[in-house]
Amino acid sequence: MLRRNWRLWSVALMVLALGLAACGGKSSETAKTPTAEGSGTPGLNLSGPGLNVGADASGGDDAKLPGCSDPNDEECPAALDLPLDGEASADGVHINYPARYFTARSGEEAPDGVLIVIEPSERNKYDERAVFEVYWADSVEAATAALDAPARADWQTETLRGVIAVGKDTTQDPPVTTTIGAMTTTDGRVIVLKLTTTGKYGWDLWSRVYEDMLSSLRVE
Repeated sequence: MLRRNWRLWSVALMVLALGLAACGGKSSETAKTPTAEGSGTPGLNLSGPGLNVGADASGGDDAKLPGCSDPNDEECPAALDLPLDGEASADGVHINYPARYFTARSGEEAPDGVLIVIEPSERNKYDERAVFEVYWADSVEAATAALDAPARADWQTETLRGVIAVGKDTTQDPPVTTTIGAMTTTDGRVIVLKLTTTGKYGWDLWSRVYEDMLSSLRVE
């Protein structure tokens, strides 16, 4: 009887240990799953005007673009936060970018009319593609004119001031979101950082990287 009880207790302890290990693995996996963020942040209406945030002189939280266009969407991914460990330059314009996942071409290697183009590298496995372009524009209005009823917000960095305009074309498959940051330099020229993203959540995924890259943009 004693031996039988000992065997029963051994089986029970083994089942309990396996159960705890399974629960622990599940918790670890859940912790790594991206969650939607910005639930307390005004949403970005990509179907038309309604970007309910703007930059102010203090550079406070109200100057931040939301990481999710729809913070109530449970599938919306958290915006990527990548180190800007690369730098590209052309014509006195400098910008930092995440070199681990992107490559930069500038000068004669860039497309006509573009100073710098930053494209996904072979290590970039995200389905939502993102391409960044830096170029000069005649004016802020001319830079954003191609967007159809975009969401807009005033924006400023340490040395530049202008607007960010975001438009989403849902007629394409996958949808394409175009973001244009048109900033006026101290000598009156207008420099543009354009981001083209694909997929339903393209902007949501790359919005923070775009914001950080725009903040790193410098003009000599």
